[in-house]
Amino acid sequence: MLATSLENYLDDRTPKLSVEIRQEMFKEIGNPDSYLRDNLIYQSFVKLIDSNQLNAKEIQDLLEVVVQEDFLLYRIGELGMDSVFTRSFSALVVAAVIEYDIEKKVLDPEIVPNIVNKVTRYMLSEIDTRGFIHEKGWAHAVAHGADALDALAKHPQIKEEDIGRILHAVQRSLFLQVDYLDEEEERLATVIASLIAYQKVEQDICLWIKELTGIVDTQMVGNKGSIETYHVKRTVKNFLKSVYVMLNSKKIGKTVNKDVFEVLEKWMYLR
Repeated sequence: MLATSLENYLDDRTPKLSVEIRQEMFKEIGNPDSYLRDNLIYQSFVKLIDSNQLNAKEIQDLLEVVVQEDFLLYRIGELGMDSVFTRSFSALVVAAVIEYDIEKKVLDPEIVPNIVNKVTRYMLSEIDTRGFIHEKGWAHAVAHGADALDALAKHPQIKEEDIGRILHAVQRSLFLQVDYLDEEEERLATVIASLIAYQKVEQDICLWIKELTGIVDTQMVGNKGSIETYHVKRTVKNFLKSVYVMLNSKKIGKTVNKDVFEVLEKWMYLR
């Protein structure tokens, strides 16, 4: 019944979703069936948010639900389990609401720092870094969390301490000693581009990149020959390449890109 209702809604055969169907969407947000989870439930949440069918209170209520322990932090710390889908797709809904609020300004401004805290807590705690899972589709927790961070990075209500938390969450994701396969570094790089574009913190980003790459250099010396340390360096290098291209394409962050280029030139194997 849920699948049919959502198919009708997405195909414009049903103009609105009932409260009962919306409640069922919350219940099944992390269903391991990729078609139901990704193609129907998530897409219906996006349409519901963007189509102005909800009033300000309903939008805020929706956001407050998906950042609860039973959603964004559901069984946080589990590895290789289906619980990752609930966490990951809750993060995507957070991103959709924040992006909507940037344009429409429907949320209580006081709630935004709390959402930053919830999302950064999630990113600092997530250990299931799988991307695409055979027969179950995308988990992509790090990428989806990065999308939520990116939306928050654009929000006019975030404060200096929120920016620090966001950067810390990005750094933690880069230092997980994981072989990312599905462009997670690129999604994390969008957070940096958005902070520079929307928050005017170029000097802060320069200092952060200097600290980030300094830690990598120190680890490479102290753990010479360690494959884990090499993987972290490769992850950070891929991340910096993405930052460089994004900033260059957007014609912003020239000072940051100068520093990034110097690091890449030093780290890359140039014949």
